[in-house]
Amino acid sequence: RFRKKNGHTPVILLTARDAIPDKVNGLDHGANDYVTKPFEIEELLARIRACFRMNVRGSQSEGKADDLKVHDLQLNLGTRDILRQGKRIELTSREFDLLVYLLQNKNQVLSRDQILTHVWGYDFVGDTNVVDVYIRYLRRKIDDKYDDKLIQTIRGVGYKLEC
Repeated sequence: RFRKKNGHTPVILLTARDAIPDKVNGLDHGANDYVTKPFEIEELLARIRACFRMNVRGSQSEGKADDLKVHDLQLNLGTRDILRQGKRIELTSREFDLLVYLLQNKNQVLSRDQILTHVWGYDFVGDTNVVDVYIRYLRRKIDDKYDDKLIQTIRGVGYKLEC
């Protein structure tokens, strides 16, 4: 039932049932992965990241969600091309991931913690000011040279990418 409504959401079964028929049954019924107890949290986090990577690749190969666009900014997930007013923009890998997350959630206010968790990962140890630093890097590359500013600061909350 879950798969019918959420076909692209990764599912990891975390269970104490470690018999081969249980694993086969779980995977055959739609789970992306099957983890048995006891487990190491680092391994679980790695499996979660892998599921999300495979989910993004799968949607790209199906021709879905290849292009993200807001105003005159275009991003292609498959080719990693970024254009603003037809001009190519070069980004680092982390800047690209941040821009993708902002584009996927355009017109929504995202807190620093949300951005940190999604772009840097659950296991990131550090301060949330790294988000501010990378937002500044992005602004220099996609906003500073243009009249229309896309990245908005929501004081005391976080950021949003807005048309």
